[in-house]
Amino acid sequence: MPEREDSWSTADRWILALVMLASLALYGPLAWRLAQGAYLDYYNLAFDFDPIRTVSALTASPPDFLNVKHPLFVLLRPLAWPLLLLGATGKEAAALVLAGFGAASVGLVFVFLRQAMVDRPIAAALSGLFIVTGAQIFTAIIAETYGVAGFTVALTWVIAQARLRDPARFRRLRYVVAVATFGTTITNAMQTAIAEFLIETRLAGLPRAIWRCVLFGLILTVPIIILSFAVWYHSLLEELRDPVLALKHVFWQQTKGPVTGPGQVLLTFFTFSFVSPDYSWLMLPEGINMRDFRDYAFSPIGAIAAPFWVVFCAVGTVAGLMHRRYRVIAAGVAIALVCNLVFHLRFQFRGSLYLYTAHMHFLVFVLACGLAPWLTWARRSGKAYVTMVLLLALLVGADNLPIVRDFARSFDKVEFSCQAPCTDIVGQ
Repeated sequence: MPEREDSWSTADRWILALVMLASLALYGPLAWRLAQGAYLDYYNLAFDFDPIRTVSALTASPPDFLNVKHPLFVLLRPLAWPLLLLGATGKEAAALVLAGFGAASVGLVFVFLRQAMVDRPIAAALSGLFIVTGAQIFTAIIAETYGVAGFTVALTWVIAQARLRDPARFRRLRYVVAVATFGTTITNAMQTAIAEFLIETRLAGLPRAIWRCVLFGLILTVPIIILSFAVWYHSLLEELRDPVLALKHVFWQQTKGPVTGPGQVLLTFFTFSFVSPDYSWLMLPEGINMRDFRDYAFSPIGAIAAPFWVVFCAVGTVAGLMHRRYRVIAAGVAIALVCNLVFHLRFQFRGSLYLYTAHMHFLVFVLACGLAPWLTWARRSGKAYVTMVLLLALLVGADNLPIVRDFARSFDKVEFSCQAPCTDIVGQ
């Protein structure tokens, strides 16, 4: 089919604003409601998340600086200050900040698809589907680092796609995004490296791409070192006095506990991340009966939505890798996804996988959208595709939204044996 060079127009800006407002209208009230209960006061009540630390990092004084895996997250504190000044509690302010990042992530999905020359109605429908996917909702309403990580991953690939079309764009901004991605979750620096290598290989060939990526990395270390020292200078000075102990602290950040097999990894990141199953309940050593998504057990609607989504994802991935223009960015995203999957075959926390879904959620989704660049809204096939996407969004939303709504209310009263707030091995 002929390629079309659609320009970014006023209509695009209106649709972008609408999808972001629609998602914020969903995430904001749910995040606020969750903040009224006890969930954000504890570790590991669900999914092995540690929201109490993130709330402290964003709103407490002095803050929790988290750990080496999230070295610069506390620099986001100014985002919560206006909400605190307006009278929000620390939990409410932190929750609304994450809801904002969730809405921004939805906007980036729309931008990514429009940059891929996907027709506006198709891109809008796909963005609507993304709004109601499971991991996207949970990470948008829970005050945790993962919602920000998902946003920075999406922004990394939006910028990469823009630079594939015009290498002069975002040359400085890509450093800012790379610092944000690293500072939120250091393992996601791998995605920055893959995106940069993809662009430089396309522009200059393999030998020069290697050198340019090395140079990019060297330049990037300057702001990272400066900001890391500004945040961690007290700890760094102490650890410089005892380098052996410092190395032990880094070593102790490794995840602990049993790991699952590859089948469970694929099931979690490709299915449970999008269509939420019934809860699995695990009694933790500290006396918490933690809820998680581990078993293929769905509501009647979810039992229809889950295989529908898997087929949609598989067909879209194959179609995207076959499209003459989309295949370039799709290949880079696929490489990043495979690297993440391999990494999480070993990097797990006592069998909890769902807490890492935000790092791959955007990657899986844009691969699943790979059929869209082939279609034109003006043709019958394009309208049939939009109808299918809206039907899938209806089914996914009908499964996920009741689960999330009940989740937001489930922690008004929490009873377990350990003393509040619980302390545990941090699983992030």
